[in-house]
Amino acid sequence: MDKTANRAGAGHADPASPSGPSRRRLDRRTRWLAGWALAVLGIACLAMFVDLPLTRYLQANVPSGVDLAFEWIGEIGDSDNYSWIVLLVYIGALIGLARGASGAWIGGYARVARGALLLMAAWIAGGIVVGVLKKVVARARPEMYFEHGFYGLGEAFAGKPFNSFPSSHTLTAFVLAAAIAATAPRLRWAVYTLAVLAAVSRVVNLDHFASDVATSALIAVTAVHLLKARFLDERYRWPERLPWQWFGRR
Repeated sequence: MDKTANRAGAGHADPASPSGPSRRRLDRRTRWLAGWALAVLGIACLAMFVDLPLTRYLQANVPSGVDLAFEWIGEIGDSDNYSWIVLLVYIGALIGLARGASGAWIGGYARVARGALLLMAAWIAGGIVVGVLKKVVARARPEMYFEHGFYGLGEAFAGKPFNSFPSSHTLTAFVLAAAIAATAPRLRWAVYTLAVLAAVSRVVNLDHFASDVATSALIAVTAVHLLKARFLDERYRWPERLPWQWFGRR
């Protein structure tokens, strides 16, 4: 009788325990939160033990030619180079959708429109977070240490040069990388490599400390992660409509 009961019970999962898709979502969320917590811990370690020694080393040892090369690489993270391009790509994708055209890539114009919107939304959300942190934290840039011997935090809302934390250039580079990787996964290694180079350039050029760029990278990836389902999930049709039609239907 016990065996029969055991067999009967084996076919029925405990209703209180998650299973199937809900269990997988829970596992993904748990892994994401664990990774996020580890990243925050890593950033704290950078700030306490790495930032100043690394900046001193770079200031003393980086040749002028390498410094100049990274100046050019740093342009990857300049938002002025992308804002109009992303907007034009989005408009072009909407025109393609309106004409009923299908692009020669997976997802066609619909995927491009969704990805461009995701990028812009994450850019705005991440930019707000970075802007607030810059003003409130008021961390002195490396130049303050080398020119005035000051390392640390100034008064909130002090403005330049107390706006080192986090890095706006790195935010731009990683929002671009994360949004493109979410939209077109085959490109993820290429775009993340470029983003890392842009972040490294900000440290090599003594514009930021290592924890500044690491924080911006985390903010960018988090923004894209939190928003991507709303923009890329095909159950939501609004990203494929004109902006003034977004709120009429799902």
